[in-house]
Amino acid sequence: MNDAVLAVDLGGTNMRMAAVTRDGAILHTARTPTPSDVSPAQLIDLSGKLADECRSFTGDDYEIRGIAFASPAPAAKEGDGVLTKLPNLPSLNGMNLKTALFDRFALPVTLENDATAAAIGEDWLGAARTCLDSIQITLGTGVGGGIIINNEPFRGIDGTAGEIGHICVEPDGHPCGCGSNGCIEQYASATAVVRMAREAGLEMTRSVEVYDAAMNGNEQARAVYHKMGRYLGIAIAGLLNLLNPEMIVLGGGAAAGWDAFIDPLTAEIKYRAFAGPGPVSRSSAPN
Repeated sequence: MNDAVLAVDLGGTNMRMAAVTRDGAILHTARTPTPSDVSPAQLIDLSGKLADECRSFTGDDYEIRGIAFASPAPAAKEGDGVLTKLPNLPSLNGMNLKTALFDRFALPVTLENDATAAAIGEDWLGAARTCLDSIQITLGTGVGGGIIINNEPFRGIDGTAGEIGHICVEPDGHPCGCGSNGCIEQYASATAVVRMAREAGLEMTRSVEVYDAAMNGNEQARAVYHKMGRYLGIAIAGLLNLLNPEMIVLGGGAAAGWDAFIDPLTAEIKYRAFAGPGPVSRSSAPN
């Protein structure tokens, strides 16, 4: 019998699970919307339903050996497994996710920050697989970040390293769920794109609508993506100057708007970053 694990990605909009083999092959993927006020009990219930779907496809050919769970929170300490600092899913603050998953599935559980998990994946099999040092930026409901140094994830002393979404780019800017103001998350996430579009007078509810309008020549929508690209470029230039990685990889659902924001982004990097840092690459992974 072959081995597999259940890999979970908890986002502010969707929760995804995949059955994955030891060499990274994806056997099956399942997805469900994430309730905005999801409770710990709901989260475990949704995990069970997605796991049942994945197991129905793997059947008796694979034995599930564990669960790897990525959440938009600092990596929980292995000793306690408690989620903290979730500005986009505050209803889960304080949940002991490791214990709850073990009680439900009776399998070994590994917890990881979602963007750090994405960075590990890009370093292992993705765009940064030929690099020693890279940075992952995930653009979704929020903005996440993961740092790889010498092919190892850098988490900092208490697991909060890589919180790129909360780099301040506008000191007196829009309030952020983290309690600060002007974080890049408030200018470069899908949520931010929709908010800025509404502020510009566009009645839109999804970032893809803003993107389509921008690509069809709508000036207000184009200005929104120009603003997004400019602020994201400012943040990336700072990361390049600070860490000098071989590559920065952009991923997540909102990275699909690449064509609308890449020009102002690269212009800011050329203006602000020292010459020589590595390129910015778009993740090839499906979102």
